[in-house]
Amino acid sequence: MDVELTEIVEALCQHAPFSELADDPQLNDMVKEVEVQYLRAGEWAIQPGILNHTLFFIRSGAVEALSKEQKLIRRMNEGELFGYASLLRGGKFSQSMRAIEDSLLYRIPARWFLKLYEENDSFSDFFELEQEVRLKVAMESQSSGISLMTCPIVSLLRRKPITIGIDGNIRMAAKMMADNKVSSLLIMENDILVGILTDRDLRNRVVAAGLDYDTPVGQVMTVDPVTMDSGDYAAEAVLKMMEKNIHHIPILKGSQPVGVVSTGDIIQAESHGSIYLISDIYKQTSIEGLQAISRKMTHTFTQLVLADANTQMIGNAMSHIGTAFVKRLLKLGEEKFGKPPVPYCFVALGSQAREEQTIKTDQDNALILSNHYDPKAHGEYFEKLSDWVCKSLDMCGYPLCTGDVMASNTLWRQPLNQWKKYFSDWIKEPKAEALLHLSIFFDLKGIYGDKYLAKDLSRHIRKEAKANPGFLTFMARNANQRKPPLGFFRQFVLDGEGKQSRTFNLKERGIAPIIDIVRVHALACGSDKLNTLERLEDIDNAGLLPDGRAKDLALALEMIGMVRIRSQKDQIEKELVVTNHVNPALLSSFEKRHLRDAFHIVERQQEFIKFRYAGKRS
Repeated sequence: MDVELTEIVEALCQHAPFSELADDPQLNDMVKEVEVQYLRAGEWAIQPGILNHTLFFIRSGAVEALSKEQKLIRRMNEGELFGYASLLRGGKFSQSMRAIEDSLLYRIPARWFLKLYEENDSFSDFFELEQEVRLKVAMESQSSGISLMTCPIVSLLRRKPITIGIDGNIRMAAKMMADNKVSSLLIMENDILVGILTDRDLRNRVVAAGLDYDTPVGQVMTVDPVTMDSGDYAAEAVLKMMEKNIHHIPILKGSQPVGVVSTGDIIQAESHGSIYLISDIYKQTSIEGLQAISRKMTHTFTQLVLADANTQMIGNAMSHIGTAFVKRLLKLGEEKFGKPPVPYCFVALGSQAREEQTIKTDQDNALILSNHYDPKAHGEYFEKLSDWVCKSLDMCGYPLCTGDVMASNTLWRQPLNQWKKYFSDWIKEPKAEALLHLSIFFDLKGIYGDKYLAKDLSRHIRKEAKANPGFLTFMARNANQRKPPLGFFRQFVLDGEGKQSRTFNLKERGIAPIIDIVRVHALACGSDKLNTLERLEDIDNAGLLPDGRAKDLALALEMIGMVRIRSQKDQIEKELVVTNHVNPALLSSFEKRHLRDAFHIVERQQEFIKFRYAGKRS
């Protein structure tokens, strides 16, 4: 190999990911096709709007990345790579790249990048986890409207800080880091933080320099490290890390460290987001894999609450996660039991269908089978599939329904014609007590399989409900069964038992009554929506409520829902059993006042619905 090519190999191998490929013979073949490009300050490496077919390596100099609006995104220096994101998108580049000083670049053809990316795990891992890019993506990501912008920095802390006195030596420090499985160590002197030692410091300042392991940590630590206050936001940590090119930030409360946030923590925090979680769910090939992911749900839920997401955002995110589990399990079930003999549709009921799930939810589901279903020929297959899916959901954190409203129950695993008969009977010959337990079936959504079966059934339900107004009288009566927990002088009425004796159930006494009220109005106006807020829009447009009342109900639902999810977040953090109960003594005066207002709205709307649909029996 000639001298110039040897120089290129040596320069590349000083930096990841090529340092991992030093012994790979393909590297020598690749450099034969590498072009060397010299740019003067101000010249373009990648011009705006131009397709890119090159992976760029900065041999010397500096380059800046600009947005479509020509705003600065970031700057890169010697040893850094750019252009790879566009190569993974067929050359489409959303940023332009310009030299900000005279620069020497190595241009690596796209085919070599894609070949190594596909064939070498360490090479592809580098680009998938590359710190600065991932931090930028994490910061800009708006999964369900949530990002690190509003996430408190303390929510990312996973453990107490590991510290060592300034007189400790390198050997002690390395052992502490290994024993505690951490990548940084805080250096203390007289209970004051004076420095930080990271695994990068050990490589560059100790091993590379050949220092004696008895050298005091004070000689190799980073003095006066960049710190943040425990009240700051995660977004500020992202900015500081990018600005200072650092990967660890000690978090202080007063003058005392309470933890360390690393780039890995930020990436992991973002990976707990609903989109990342759903993506991971679909990659799993076993129940064990799905169970492992299900344990991340509480973290996702608390992150959403901490980020000030509203109940609509949280319900949407948690429902989509639940739906992803169902879809993946059904796919695995079909692989396990074989191709279904006739079309079917797996149906979500209740809060999952309305996209209003929270962290505390059991499973409510059913199966609509094609009318070609033959119990003798096909029954065993669908019984095995349904039992396996429902039990697997239970293993993944969605408990079996105590009322047995699940596809594993033969009653709720029927052909479309039988389902239509069910609803026709319930609507034409309504029985209040039966409907009290069956109202959940009026929130029905097909989530897997032949969704036409669910849509056909939903149309049948709306048609029958409109044709039988007397049915709405029974539904309205049921909507008045669960009363808000308000007594005389608007004092809270407690209804818990045992450990919950000083509590009331926010779901049963606040959220469920609103859902029941809205469901009746939605059936009355023929709304095809399932989400409660979307139903309220249809109801308002149909003029079924006096002006402003739909908005009142929406505000009441949000207020009660927020108190509920914040209470559940607190229960999780205290490692308590998550319930729908709340102790009013633990609420702020603001929460108490607005909860009373919300419950009062529910009371008025229950009175209204009682008279609105009175006497309309068929």
